[in-house]
This record gives sequence, C-alpha cells and structure tokens, in this order.
Amino acid sequence: MDMFNIYTFGQYLSAISEDNIHATVHFRERIKVRFGDDFIREIYRMVFHQIPVGIVSQGEGKFKVQYSLNDEYDLIVIFGTIGSNPVKVSLVTCFKETRSRRVRTNE
Repeated sequence: MDMFNIYTFGQYLSAISEDNIHATVHFRERIKVRFGDDFIREIYRMVFHQIPVGIVSQGEGKFKVQYSLNDEYDLIVIFGTIGSNPVKVSLVTCFKETRSRRVRTNE
C-alpha cells in the first residue's frame, strides 16, 4: 500500500477509531503469553491516548510504533495497513523493548 509513509501513517494513527483496528489472532496470542489477557486494554489506551515516541517503516504497509511503557521499557506495536476505503489497520504483534535502544546517553 503505497499511500502510507511514516508521516501519513502517523496522521492516520492520531485520528483512528476502534472500529478501524483489527487485532489478529497472532497478536492476541502474543499478548496473552507476554503480558496476560487484560493487557490488550492497555494497548488500546496507548494507541488512542498516548503520542508514540517513534514510528519506523517496516516495509510496504507495515509500521513499528514505539510507545513509552515506563522508565525502563518501550512497548512496540507492529501495525499493518489493510485496504484503502476505509483504511483499517491490523495489530500484528507487540513486545517490550528496552528504552535504551531508543534513547542514547552521552557517556
């Protein structure tokens, strides 16, 4: 899907509604194993109410979105874009990543 670059995806993500998000089976399984059944609510809260600290293109129609989870970790959510009218996104997978991979200290 060529219509999305990081800028346009970021704009779309800032206005997305729950109706336009699909959590894949893989995504739900990964959440259950990595974080527990109820963590999906926390992910939706972050998507709708928190500004990402980073967005990286993962190839055509896929984006790695980083959210600050706490002082030590970021939550990484991989989004895939589906269709174009209306545009929908799928939640592909999620995982924690140490914040130090994103934030470098001057040593």
